[in-house]
Amino acid sequence: MRRRRWIAIAVVAVLAVGAAVTAAAVPGLAATACPRCYGLHSLHNAVYADRDDPAYRALIDDADQHIASFYGSRLSSPRVLICSTTSCYHRLGGGGEKGRALRNWSLMLSPAGSNATIATHELSHTEFHQRLGSARGKVPQWFDEGLAVLVSDDARYLQPASTADRCKLPYEQARSVIGEDWRTAAADGDDRPYLQAGCVVSRWVSANGGPQAVVDLVAKLRAGGSWPAQQFG
Repeated sequence: MRRRRWIAIAVVAVLAVGAAVTAAAVPGLAATACPRCYGLHSLHNAVYADRDDPAYRALIDDADQHIASFYGSRLSSPRVLICSTTSCYHRLGGGGEKGRALRNWSLMLSPAGSNATIATHELSHTEFHQRLGSARGKVPQWFDEGLAVLVSDDARYLQPASTADRCKLPYEQARSVIGEDWRTAAADGDDRPYLQAGCVVSRWVSANGGPQAVVDLVAKLRAGGSWPAQQFG
């Protein structure tokens, strides 16, 4: 009996240490599991913030509508963690970015990212990843980012939806993003890769029937198909 008791104690200790290590290494994941442990309080529908601000509810509702409008429905349901101060955001493991999606589990928004455009951009990532499932690795990051620009209708990187061509730079210049490493291209807060990716993806979506083209692409990839690189050649 004493041996079993010590084994049980050891297992609990190992789990506790593992949880502590995870919290220290990836605080965003720990905050996703326990928002209250990081000073965040429930607002509604899996939205947590460090203060009760009705504007936070409104911006997430607006972002949800954008996602549902593009896809026809919403499949993902990540927790949304919103910080009104940089100290709160850094406590969650955030850096200098405006927002960060942790796979399709959660979305972190910094004070600078607490607006509908940024929220929609990040929620586009979680929705796309949810729909792709295990096929996510087939999609280049530039397409994922360009799609988020399109779904969020980001006026910084796209012409108004009423224009025939939404690109803000010549398409031939935009296409170079296809062969670039996204992390390198987007380093140091350079906005040009977003202009390029938004241009290429918006042109592809428009030429292939609108948002349904993305739904069809997801279905093809999940069924075992390959990334259609030739369509962007």
